[in-house]
Amino acid sequence: MTTAAHQYRPVRLLAAASGGLILVLALAAAASPSSARGAAAGTPAAAGARAAASGGTWGTAEQVPGTAVLNKFGHAEITSVSCAKAGGCSAGGSYADAHGQTQVFVAGEVNGVWGKAQQVPGTAALNRGGFAEITSVSCARAGDCSAGGSYADASRQLQAFVVNET
Repeated sequence: MTTAAHQYRPVRLLAAASGGLILVLALAAAASPSSARGAAAGTPAAAGARAAASGGTWGTAEQVPGTAVLNKFGHAEITSVSCAKAGGCSAGGSYADAHGQTQVFVAGEVNGVWGKAQQVPGTAALNRGGFAEITSVSCARAGDCSAGGSYADASRQLQAFVVNET
């Protein structure tokens, strides 16, 4: 018996920075409703298939509030987003401060409105090597999120950090 091969393309989140502003764009690959059944439940391919099958409509991209204040050197990006429920998401990313050092920030969404981006507390003191990034954000419930990533210590060796939302 021959079965059709499915091609899965992950949902991808991109951010563009210009003049201290960050725009968040979500790009989803089209997938057929049957693709969701063929993909493992927790994979990006399954998420893309579910989004395509749901018939949802993406809203208009907007600047992450507060990033213009943080992003003094003109390079910022979001690297992870997690949603505990519709309209209740958290995002994490990085920006270049006035010295060109890469720092990390988080921002939260409540009832569909994104709050102000804030530097992750404690990471500036750890980040003596000038490079930090968030690689993952996960939310079990609204207001109950964790983020993880890395920073460069004084010897420019990458070290891991985690932070919890309280």
